[in-house]
Amino acid sequence: MIVLVGAVLLGGCNLDNDAKSEAVDRAEHVDSTDNTIEETGKEEVHSSYTVADYIKSVEGNLEANSDALIEKLKKVQTYNFYSEVELLDFVADRNDFYLSITMFSMDRGANEVFYEGKDSSIFSGSVGIVEDVPFSIVLGNEIDDFWSFYEENDEELDTLEKQAITKWFAECWEKANGEAIELPSYFCFHDEYESFDLKKKEQISDDEKWAE
Repeated sequence: MIVLVGAVLLGGCNLDNDAKSEAVDRAEHVDSTDNTIEETGKEEVHSSYTVADYIKSVEGNLEANSDALIEKLKKVQTYNFYSEVELLDFVADRNDFYLSITMFSMDRGANEVFYEGKDSSIFSGSVGIVEDVPFSIVLGNEIDDFWSFYEENDEELDTLEKQAITKWFAECWEKANGEAIELPSYFCFHDEYESFDLKKKEQISDDEKWAE
């Protein structure tokens, strides 16, 4: 059993004092209850932090959510996409210690496409793929150690976390037979200017994505 879930880290975010206070408040709240969380493959990050061990724990926590992501990607294959949709953009948002991924149907002008007809079987717009996935667990009595470690390694952790998340998504895409989706498909992070081409399996710039 995992007993104390103190805070969940989302990488690369330069968190302000209010966010840190919220993380500590969450830790103290969980610590003050008798509730426990059943073990589901999540790996705890302990007080003796190293970058390698931390990223390993992130990979383990993402893997614990693979089945849910794979099932959602399989469902996407059943969608009847509106004819004006030219590509699918899977956008990851790291916010408030959680990871969410939304799929947007887009045209090559970087505009979200909406169908305004009456055929309810036609899909356009956006849909949530995963929501509020925690990918790092820090015990309540280790919050201070965690923030010291994180702030000292902020840039490296940001890069490695994004790599781990991208790899996880791409592997789930393959397991879900994402190639069955005919539309060009990309994975990216919110407010960033490059994407992972899920068909070509390579990182590309936004200029390349929208120009193709």
